[in-house]
Amino acid sequence: MLQSKTRWQTVDAEESCKQLLANELGIHPLTARLLCNRGVTDVEEARHFLTVDASQLHDPLLMDGMQDAVDRIRSALEKKEKIRIYGDYDADGVSSTGVMMKVLRSLGANVDYYIPNRFTEGYGLNGEALHQAVAADIDLMISVDTGISAVAEAALAKELGIDLIITDHHEPPETIPDALVVLNPKKLGCSYPFEMLAGVGVAFKLCQALLGRVPEEVLEIAALGTIADLVPLLDENRVLAALGLKEMNRRHHLGLSALMDVSGCDGEIGAGHVGFSLAPRINASGRLDSANQAVELLLTGDSAKAQLIAEELDSMNRERQQLVEEISTEAMAMVEAEAEKHQHFIVVAAPGWNVGVIGIVASRLVEKYYRPVIVLGIDEEKGTAKGSARSIVGLDMYQALNRCKELLPHYGGHPMAAGMSLPVENLAELHQRLSEVAKEWLTEEDYIPLSKVDAELSVAEVDLPLVEELERLAPYGVGNATPRFCIKEARLGKMQRIGRDKNHLKLLLEAGGRSLDAVGFRLGELAEEISPSANLEILGELSVNEWNNRRMPQLLIRDISIPHVQVFDWRGNGDKRKGFYHLSSLLHVLFIVSDKVKSAAFLGKEWSGDLLSWQEAEEVATNGRLRECRTLVLMDLPVSTQKFPDVIRSLTKLERLYFAYGDAELDGELSRTPDREQFKRLYVSLIGKKGIRFPRDTERLARITGLSSPWIRFMTKVFAELGFLRLDGGNVELIANAEKRPLTESPLYSRQLEREKVQELFVYSSTRDLYQYIHALLPYELNLGGTESWTSKKKSG
Repeated sequence: MLQSKTRWQTVDAEESCKQLLANELGIHPLTARLLCNRGVTDVEEARHFLTVDASQLHDPLLMDGMQDAVDRIRSALEKKEKIRIYGDYDADGVSSTGVMMKVLRSLGANVDYYIPNRFTEGYGLNGEALHQAVAADIDLMISVDTGISAVAEAALAKELGIDLIITDHHEPPETIPDALVVLNPKKLGCSYPFEMLAGVGVAFKLCQALLGRVPEEVLEIAALGTIADLVPLLDENRVLAALGLKEMNRRHHLGLSALMDVSGCDGEIGAGHVGFSLAPRINASGRLDSANQAVELLLTGDSAKAQLIAEELDSMNRERQQLVEEISTEAMAMVEAEAEKHQHFIVVAAPGWNVGVIGIVASRLVEKYYRPVIVLGIDEEKGTAKGSARSIVGLDMYQALNRCKELLPHYGGHPMAAGMSLPVENLAELHQRLSEVAKEWLTEEDYIPLSKVDAELSVAEVDLPLVEELERLAPYGVGNATPRFCIKEARLGKMQRIGRDKNHLKLLLEAGGRSLDAVGFRLGELAEEISPSANLEILGELSVNEWNNRRMPQLLIRDISIPHVQVFDWRGNGDKRKGFYHLSSLLHVLFIVSDKVKSAAFLGKEWSGDLLSWQEAEEVATNGRLRECRTLVLMDLPVSTQKFPDVIRSLTKLERLYFAYGDAELDGELSRTPDREQFKRLYVSLIGKKGIRFPRDTERLARITGLSSPWIRFMTKVFAELGFLRLDGGNVELIANAEKRPLTESPLYSRQLEREKVQELFVYSSTRDLYQYIHALLPYELNLGGTESWTSKKKSG
């Protein structure tokens, strides 16, 4: 068996919905199912989903306050008033700033921008920045991706005579700032038809209203911020992402094109490239220094400058990665040092942690421990802690922080992510109260990551036309996750570790005469956990692999399950100590060894596995003491074919069985038992001969009879046990008129017959024969044919 890392939950779509969409749109039933799984059940809605265009964008004037914002900006343009865009230092804030700057500049505005410094000013509008705006004669300030909680700052702006337009998308607090205009589709009373826009989406809508048309010139910037901010890629977000990616792939934008080059993004750019390559480099600027460089990359019209900034951002990103590694290592050590304290909710803090990267560290901790996480950097001089939070499914982080708001002077965010600052002395109580919230809101099962399975497929069902059609569902992201499929009952045609460090896994899956390549990045170690005979269940994502002008379906492995006992054939005389040491570190592992190995204790101090001889194993099999064993390693050949099944059947929790003895175990053993005619030939050759002595005459008898020397020695001992001859030291003497007795009355002969059966079954059998033998011994729920999946068991209750 091999346990999956996550809980697999199959999403079941209504049959009527699938049939309707498949028939009306002429699409594959699987594509129709995926649309239904995503809540796209109306035919026209599905048509729009599959064929995105700008006409699907909503009228921006439907957003509450939009007309007032447009009127004020147009007035500022006419009067040549000074406008300042007040942004944020993450990819969404940078993109929002870039969108507003490009559009306002195209309209001839007297405009500049201001991004607060993460380290000296923190997140959001601040009073000092407003005073600087007054000194710079700013008449109109437009916030982007921030401001919805800036009640005090909005009041100060009014007092200072600055008109403030707030554009934001974060959760509105109970009190909305008293600004000239507040644009936020989530605002109470706003009737805008889509409230899940990113900050850049709200800025884009303002530009659309201001221009009276879709601002296609900033679509790629809007896509960058939308994808980076992890908002649901549905409705308008899907339109912005899809159209923006199309523009991005034309490589007209100098800054983004340069960033793609330094990021190593070859071929067609998708949402994954934005999320994992471009956005981290945009974010690196604001995480380590000022985000102004990232904004300039989006605004520059100079290709040389764009290349220089892109290289600087790439360098910053490498520095950021190093910082993340260092802080993550320290944070994980804290968690593991006090595991019980962090059982329900992880909160870690330390002086010196760079607050620009702690959000990434929080994500790392969620990935490793799958707990809600807050990571904070401590400012010892001020006695404050500033942090980032990341959550898991089932716990709304923003609402959880609401339950502790008297401890948090500043906080805000989303259900899955948030930021906050608080006095250091409040940390312990915050952790305690959030742990209580987690206990109240989460079940034990919630702490196991959940993987949604869109459909179960066989290898035979996967072909290139299907995978190409599924690509119409892209771009993927939050709310429109990359479809995941469970490939069932696949057999291994080939398995290998690939990559420079051999840390990736490549499988060739076979079933029904068809095959499918599957690749698991950073899963190379699983090669040691998978038997070549296993029936695999693989959770993965389908894609098209292009190689040497060939396009073929490929499965990107996300998780693997093997729902039956695995049999590993390690028979042979090679040095297996490294493998044995690894197995000895597992829980509930038992090694069956020879008395010689057990007494010699040659395995060394690192050995931690339990050792039993076959005799001991046979004795304890009857009293249930082997029940907890999950991994059984046979380093010694079984003694008996009769008692072996009893030992195996007593292992009711068995997951893996290793046959790991070598041919050396046969030293001194007969590979085959002489038959009755051969015994007769030896006996006849001894009649009338006197003075026969062993071992002196063994070779001579072998030449006379054509029997091997080991056989002659064995047969002579059998004759002695049956009373046919007498062995006196080395002398052999036939006994006259000895009573006839069958060979089976000789204990030595009977033991040899049993040993021959053992050898035939466990040594000379093929790997396939060995698997089939074990298969027949095991009950259905454990055996090799038991392919009932974890998911189907859950559904059936």
